[in-house]
Amino acid sequence: MINLNDPKLNDQMIQADSCYWALCNEIKLMGNTTFTLDKCQYMQVIMNDSSRFVCVMKGAQARITTVFMLRSIHCLGHGLYSKGVIYYFPSRDAVEDFSKTRFTPLINDNPCIKRLLQSTDSVFVKRVGKSFLTLKGGTATKILKGRKKDSMSVRSTPADEVIRDERDLFDDDMVQMTKDRLLDSVFKREVDLGTPTMPDFGIAKVFTLSDQKNSMIKCEGCGAYTCLVDDFPNSVKYHKSTTHVNYEPYFACIKCGKEIDPFAGEFVAKYPNREISGYHVPHLMTPHCELPLVMSRWEECQIDGSKAGAFYNSILGLPYIAAEDRLTESDVFACCGNDVMRTTISISQTAMGVDVGKAYHTVVIGEKVDDKRAKVIYLCRVKGFNAVHDIAKKYNVKSAVVDIRPYEESFNLFQKSEPYRVFGAEYKDKQREFMKTDERQGVYSLLRNQIFDKTHHWIKDGLVEIPRKCAEVDEFAKQMCNCAKVLEENEQGDRVYRYIKLGDDHYRSAMNYLWLALGDLTAWQGMAAPGFAMAGAGEWNPLTHGL
Repeated sequence: MINLNDPKLNDQMIQADSCYWALCNEIKLMGNTTFTLDKCQYMQVIMNDSSRFVCVMKGAQARITTVFMLRSIHCLGHGLYSKGVIYYFPSRDAVEDFSKTRFTPLINDNPCIKRLLQSTDSVFVKRVGKSFLTLKGGTATKILKGRKKDSMSVRSTPADEVIRDERDLFDDDMVQMTKDRLLDSVFKREVDLGTPTMPDFGIAKVFTLSDQKNSMIKCEGCGAYTCLVDDFPNSVKYHKSTTHVNYEPYFACIKCGKEIDPFAGEFVAKYPNREISGYHVPHLMTPHCELPLVMSRWEECQIDGSKAGAFYNSILGLPYIAAEDRLTESDVFACCGNDVMRTTISISQTAMGVDVGKAYHTVVIGEKVDDKRAKVIYLCRVKGFNAVHDIAKKYNVKSAVVDIRPYEESFNLFQKSEPYRVFGAEYKDKQREFMKTDERQGVYSLLRNQIFDKTHHWIKDGLVEIPRKCAEVDEFAKQMCNCAKVLEENEQGDRVYRYIKLGDDHYRSAMNYLWLALGDLTAWQGMAAPGFAMAGAGEWNPLTHGL
């Protein structure tokens, strides 16, 4: 029989269980509070998860940063890790702010933690036991050859566990570099945390790949299970009184309507066989959630849709993007016609957009229908400019716009050798005009936001027809949707819209270039001058003359 009062057993449990250690030592936290599992049982489950890869998609004030900081201190202080833990924040400023306002007070207020730390002088590195807890910013500090991002602070330290806090603010190149810190470790543990922003991006994308654990609450009345978020707003009902202003909201069973305890749930995995252990922790299941305030904000969202993003992200812990700010696959498939992709030699003159990549070049061939509408007749992914040349010849291409990066020399050779108008294209985030034309070099400089806007409306308004559904059209649709317009704050503090990449978007860029190439085709149809030298024959601008 186990004797819970046995000092030896108690010491063994303290060494093995970080949550038990924090409870026994009554760890003091911010705001003169003490670590407790009261209304926070979810913290124990997450702290004790020994999976190699854990992700937590959370709402506001879920105490998850506290969970993993305490777990890291415990593991290092009790000798469980020899190579240390690296806790990554989005920036160096975020590290300094966390260290000064939260980590240093945590050390000073808790003698049990102070005893474990051998050195506390550095803001960024703490010696805990015989190893180190390192706090780092995950911002890229270098751009290599125009594409790959690098950072010495990210790449310089080995570890047994890496934690990435606010995953949506990390660049994918930096994420891969943090993973490389684990290559010499036996444990190779990694954690992603964060409040989600957009679907298929950052922490939401990682959670989608996980086993997707949600808190399920069993009704004591009928035995049915309710998920506060998945069933929201139907998981909330009101104790009715004589006036609406006195209605009191409560969490209710989705089946019988009886009141349920939001803190009595158990995590249930939707896909239990997946390797990534994922938790969804919305604000609704945190101890300081005020349901009347939550429902008041929900009602405001119904009136003012601009507030929906903040509500979904912070309260429900869900990603959100307004329908008008991102294409959907349904939008793309709605543009599908009855024709299959053309495989025979084209008689009509066509235009071509090409996005250049390391693995393959993405090609879209189209022809003009009228002043506003176009038809895509062929799309593919091929290796090398020789293959692009063969496709252009087969489909009678007379105008092409091609990505000049990352192989500018290869593009220049292609541009000079082709017997039709070929212009290069590069995106710019800052310039006064939507498009600048370098006639001598044959290059368009495009404002990225505006060209994405144009193809967004091209699809939304049904002004372009694409081939009948097939495997390649499915991939085309997926990539067309892999970017979204979001409102961000720039370095000057101004709020500006910007398109964010959510995944492979090569076909989207190829469509951007096709939009321009069709305009050029209109102006120069029938003219026989080679290459971009044709540009000197007039003052064509696809913006003013249309497609």
